[in-house]
Amino acid sequence: MSDDPERIHREAVVVDTMGPPGPSVFTKSMLARLDELVAEGAAPALAIDEMELRADEALLRGELDGFREGWERSGVDVVSVTLGAFGPHPFSYENAIRDLARWTHKFDVLDDHVKVTEAADAERAHALGKRGVILNFQNTTHFGDDLDRLEQFYELGVRIIQLTYNSRNLVGDGCTERNASGLSRFGTSVVQRMNELGILADVSHCAEATSLDAVEASEQPIAITHGFAKALNEHDRGASDELIRAVGERGYVGVVLVPFFLTTEPKVTLEHFVRHVEHIAGLVGIDHVGIGTDWAPPVPPQLQAMLTEEVRRLGFRAEHRVDWGATIDELEDWSDWPNVTRALVGHGYSDDEVRGILGENFLRIFREVVG
Repeated sequence: MSDDPERIHREAVVVDTMGPPGPSVFTKSMLARLDELVAEGAAPALAIDEMELRADEALLRGELDGFREGWERSGVDVVSVTLGAFGPHPFSYENAIRDLARWTHKFDVLDDHVKVTEAADAERAHALGKRGVILNFQNTTHFGDDLDRLEQFYELGVRIIQLTYNSRNLVGDGCTERNASGLSRFGTSVVQRMNELGILADVSHCAEATSLDAVEASEQPIAITHGFAKALNEHDRGASDELIRAVGERGYVGVVLVPFFLTTEPKVTLEHFVRHVEHIAGLVGIDHVGIGTDWAPPVPPQLQAMLTEEVRRLGFRAEHRVDWGATIDELEDWSDWPNVTRALVGHGYSDDEVRGILGENFLRIFREVVG
C-alpha cells in the first residue's frame, strides 16, 4: 500500500472513459443567458446545446476562467467525450457531423488538446502534460442503417461507440426499453464492422440481452465504459454480475461516479464508488476495472431541471432517480479527481493496481481493439 497517492496520481496515465470535456465552468454571461433561456421557456436540448457552444467559444477566446486550472488540478490526462447527444436533432447524423466539426476546430486551435485515436496518443498527452480527448458516440442512430457512414465517422476520429442509448434502435434494445430483447441481425453486422475498423463497442446503456449478444458477436473485447454493479444498487442502468463477467473476461468495465447510480443512500461518499470497484474486481479481476465518471458537477440549478427533462425524453423515467443536484462527498467538482485516487489507495490497493484502475487497464484494451 502506498503512502503517497499524490505521486501515483501524478505519475499515472489517468483516463476518464466517459466524462465531460473538462471541468464545468460557467461565466457570468453564460449564467445570465441561461436565465434568459429559462424565462423564454426554451427547449432543454437547445438550451443545453447553447451552453456547450458558449463554453467552446469562451475557451477558444481564452476567456473560460478556471478551465485550464481545473483540468490541471484534476490530473486527468485523457477523457472520452460524447458527440451529437444534444442540440436540435439529438443523436442524429447532423448533430454528429456538427460536433465533429466543432472538435476538429478545437484540436486545430488549442495546442494543449490532443486528439486520441490510438493508445500512443494517450501516452503522448500524459508525457507532454496535454489534454487528450477520445471522441465517442453514445448511440448508433448517428449512422442509421448506413455502414459507409460508420466508416466515415471512424475516418473522422470516432473510436468508441455505444450500441444503444436506453431505448430501442436498429441495432438492439437499450436498458430502459420495455420488453427488451437482444441484438438485431443488423446489430451483429455493426459490431463486426466496428471490429474491422478498430472501434471499441460500448454497452453501458444497452439491455442485458443486447449486451450479451454483443459479447458473443464481437471478435474483439468490448467495454462498459461507464457502469456499476446492479447487485449493489438495483437500477436499470446497472450491470448484472453475469454481464460484468461476460464483458470483463476479455474487456473493460469503467465505474461511474454518478451518486444515484452508486447507492440509494442519501449521503453518498467515495466509499460507495470503491465498493463497486471491489465488487466488479471480485468478478473479473482488478486488471479489467477502471473509471468512467459520467458526471460533471457542479450543475447550476437552472440547468438541473433542463437536464432532468431532457434525459427523461431520452429514456430515463421517474423511478431511475436522476438528480442533477446530487453530490458525492469529496467530489464537489470534476477537478477533485485526485480524491478518487486517495480513496483507492486508502482502501489498500497496491500502486500497480491503482495505476491500472486509473487508466492502464483501459489503455490495454483500447490498444488491443483500436491500436
